[in-house]
Amino acid sequence: MLSDTDIKQQLENRKNNPTQGIYIDPFEEKYLTPVGYDFRVGLKGFSWKNKCEIDIEKEKYIKIQPNDTVVIETLESVSLSKEVSATIHAMVSKAVVYGLSHISTTIDPGWTGKLLISVSNYRDSSVELRFRDSFCTVCFHKMESESKVPLVRPQDRDDIWERLLEIAKEERDRQVKETQIKKGKEKAEDRIRIGLVVGFILVVSFVGLQISFKDAALGASLAAFLAVVSPIIIEILKPK
Repeated sequence: MLSDTDIKQQLENRKNNPTQGIYIDPFEEKYLTPVGYDFRVGLKGFSWKNKCEIDIEKEKYIKIQPNDTVVIETLESVSLSKEVSATIHAMVSKAVVYGLSHISTTIDPGWTGKLLISVSNYRDSSVELRFRDSFCTVCFHKMESESKVPLVRPQDRDDIWERLLEIAKEERDRQVKETQIKKGKEKAEDRIRIGLVVGFILVVSFVGLQISFKDAALGASLAAFLAVVSPIIIEILKPK
């Protein structure tokens, strides 16, 4: 693992040779730590709960709701030589104090671009991360030998971001369809209830008239009974 002194040397190495060392942009020495460098909240994010992209630069923050997972693009872009790899870790202030999830992912040797960091909120209340606030630490590692496996991933992982938005759209469309189907079923059930109410009223009226013609007293008793029972039955059958 590289110390702050080692990281500074790696940054110098990159200035002298574009195939060597480490490049971080933008770099500010105050974010250098004894074992790495603190990366900051970047321009955009994504909320899985709301299934939408968030313009963090415009909003000035990203709000992580309870039980939500967000994806945050780092402000910094990093470039590693084939002799350097990195791991990404949560900061204690964010994981312990804010109740956010731990981060465990890697950066391959030879990688160039921004990073996409997934963070979950385990608290019962929302958490806000401000634009340009540090929220994770990148630790760099010197490889014993140069990596030979070619990297074929797009820079900044635009492929993942585009797929993220596609999945969110698919889920939104599915929810809209399910809501429409549910509303259709509810309308059909309402029509059935209306039919039952109308049918009940017609039957009761017909029977009442027939009885009244034959026995006025019995008809009056039935009418009184129905006057009490009918509102209850109609309330049960009427559309919700």
